[in-house]
Amino acid sequence: MGTKQQSIEQVGFEFIPESERKGNPRELFFTWFAASTVSTTLVTGALAVMIGLSFWWAALAILLGHAIGSVIMGLHSAQGPKLGIPQVLQSRAQFGYFGVILPMLIILTMYFGYGAMNTILVAQGIQETLGFNINVTVLISLIPMVLLAIYGQNIIQKYMKLYTIVYTIIFVVLSVIVMSQLSMDLLSQGTFNWTLFILATSICVTWQITYGPYVSDHSRFMRSEEARKTFFYTAGGSFLSSAWLMLIGAAIATMVVNGNVMAEIKDMGATGYVIVILLSLGVLIINSLNIYGAGIIVLSIANNFWTFRTSARLRILTSIVIGIIIAFAATAGAGNFMSNFQIYLGFVLFFIIPWSVINLTDFYVLKRRFHHEEFMKKDGQFGRLNNKTMGIYLLTIVCQVPFINTEIYQGSLSKAMNGLDIAWIVGIIVAFTFYISVAKISNRYSSKEVSSIRVANPAE
Repeated sequence: MGTKQQSIEQVGFEFIPESERKGNPRELFFTWFAASTVSTTLVTGALAVMIGLSFWWAALAILLGHAIGSVIMGLHSAQGPKLGIPQVLQSRAQFGYFGVILPMLIILTMYFGYGAMNTILVAQGIQETLGFNINVTVLISLIPMVLLAIYGQNIIQKYMKLYTIVYTIIFVVLSVIVMSQLSMDLLSQGTFNWTLFILATSICVTWQITYGPYVSDHSRFMRSEEARKTFFYTAGGSFLSSAWLMLIGAAIATMVVNGNVMAEIKDMGATGYVIVILLSLGVLIINSLNIYGAGIIVLSIANNFWTFRTSARLRILTSIVIGIIIAFAATAGAGNFMSNFQIYLGFVLFFIIPWSVINLTDFYVLKRRFHHEEFMKKDGQFGRLNNKTMGIYLLTIVCQVPFINTEIYQGSLSKAMNGLDIAWIVGIIVAFTFYISVAKISNRYSSKEVSSIRVANPAE
């Protein structure tokens, strides 16, 4: 058991010293290229055409949205080598030691949701092509996902590299098949509309932002001087795969009537049939990222209340429990889960965007830096709860509500703008403006306070 335990990652929420960082930033290209090579990406790309845009305008929206979003994602990734700790734990510096639990819990539900959704995609794809029982497939498919998450970063990186090579070939083949069936008439169907164009762009921007809570979990294994490379490899890998697959999805959408992209691929002959099976099986590796990230969040929350160090046994236990929760969600809610989860994800984004802006603004604009030990202190420099940041965070969420346009709720200002949903843009502006303003006012107040102390104590 000793040898087996040594091969299991021994860290969870802990700081990674420079001497123990053996990662190569190039590995992150494969991780984040692979992360989007799932059927959901194809289907999401098809939405840009299904809502009414022509392929050409849809393509521009996809490229623009992923370019913006991948930069935000890359900036989060570059924090990992500088700080050496997981992504959301870094926000103790902004929210306080206990204040960060709120965004942690929200992000944890996102991990569970994505984990269940991806597991359902595996099971449904195998059921449609090979006829296997969906619940049995869910349970069996979770075994490799949980094992990858248990063994951690090292093994995940190796499989992601192999996965990227294999699936790049698959998507080249799929691209050739799709292009051979397209015509200029099909690609030019649809129209241009600012509301639809911004909607399609927004979907792609927020697609990338949802990776924000993940990225430093993996990039913290890179050396601090390699932060710039970390940014480019992360952003580049995520942009290339996401944009490529969504463009394929948009192209396929021009050929289907009912919007069923996966059925259209399956009908492209034997090759298409095999591609659908491989797309389903590929999620087995990708979903390990959700279990791995959820494990770090669970251990981080637990660390707020108990002092402990992560061990192999604890990683095993945590990953298995998370796997069981995902299995329950996937088997119990397979019928309506996909539609309900898409609605939920739309609302989760309104919580993730202000967290992301506050975190990035503090790091890149205010350039505040802290010793890694401060992130582990209950009564340290950050305090237990930062009321100012929590206020800005909640205010930003409230400010986004009038601009929301979802299946179950549409804000008044969105209605006034013919259904336009710019809540994420409002969230970025409000969170950035208020966080910067409050920080400057606080610094000015602190400076005056220090100045008055010095006057009162001239002999200092």
